[in-house]
Amino acid sequence: MSSCGKIKVNTNLWSLVILTIFVLSACNVNAPASKSAKASSSCSEAGTIGREKIPHPSQGFNISFQYYLPPCYSSSNTARFPVIYLITMPFESRLNDQDNTPMSLADRLIRAGKMPPAILVVPDDLIDFGFNTALAIDLIPYVDNNFHTLPERQYRGIGGISHGAAIAARMAFQFPGVFGSLGVFSGGIASGEKGKFEDWINSNSSGIWPRIWINVGNQDTGILPLTENLVDVLHQNRIDYSLDIEPGDHNWNFWSPRMGPYLLWFAEAWK
Repeated sequence: MSSCGKIKVNTNLWSLVILTIFVLSACNVNAPASKSAKASSSCSEAGTIGREKIPHPSQGFNISFQYYLPPCYSSSNTARFPVIYLITMPFESRLNDQDNTPMSLADRLIRAGKMPPAILVVPDDLIDFGFNTALAIDLIPYVDNNFHTLPERQYRGIGGISHGAAIAARMAFQFPGVFGSLGVFSGGIASGEKGKFEDWINSNSSGIWPRIWINVGNQDTGILPLTENLVDVLHQNRIDYSLDIEPGDHNWNFWSPRMGPYLLWFAEAWK
C-alpha cells in the first residue's frame, strides 16, 4: 500500500508552503494484470541506449526521444517492463559506470539487483504550449506499441527537472488515468496555470491521481514560488503528495546525488 499525505520538509527557511495536509482517503492501488520481468543473475550484459522519432505525429510537434532498454531486453519476447518518462534530463551517448545521469545510473541499479528492469524514455526538450499534450497523445502510445511495456498506469511514471517538471505535472493532471507516479523535481507551475489545473482536477470524475513526490532545494529561489503554486493546488483539492525540501540550489550538484532516489521512488510503485 502506498503512503498518503506524507510531507517531509527539511528546512526552516521556507514559509511559503502550507505545512498541514488533511488526508481524507486512503490510496487505492489495483492489482496489476501482468508483472515485470525480474532481473536475471545470468544476464551480465549491460543495457542499451537508442534513439527514435515519432514517424507520424498528430499534434503538430516533431517528437524525437532517447530510450534505455534494460539488460537482456532483446532475449525475451514475453517479458514486459515498466516505463519511466523523464523530461529535461541529460542525453547520454553511452552508458557510463561513473555518471549519475539517469540511464547510466538505472543500468547500474538494475544490474546490481537494486531496481527492477525498466525502460527509460527521455524526449527532446521543447518549451512550447501544447507540448505536454503531444507527448501524452503521440509518444506514450508509440512507446507502448513498439516496445515491451507494461501498459497499466501503475507501471508508467512521469517526472522532470526544472521546466521539465512543469511539463510532467501538466501531463499527469491532464491525463491522470495514464500515469501512476509523478515526480516534480526542482519545479512547479506558474500562478496563471492554477486555473487550468483546477479544470483538469474538476473534470476527473474518477478521483484517482498518481502518487506525487515534490523535491526542491531550499536555495532555489526562482523555483520555490512555482513549487508553492503546485502545492497550493494539491492542498486545496486534498490530493495526496510528498514534499521534500532539502539544502541546495537549482543545479546538477543538487540533482546528481538524488537521481538514484528518484529512480527507486518510481520503482516502489511496481511492487
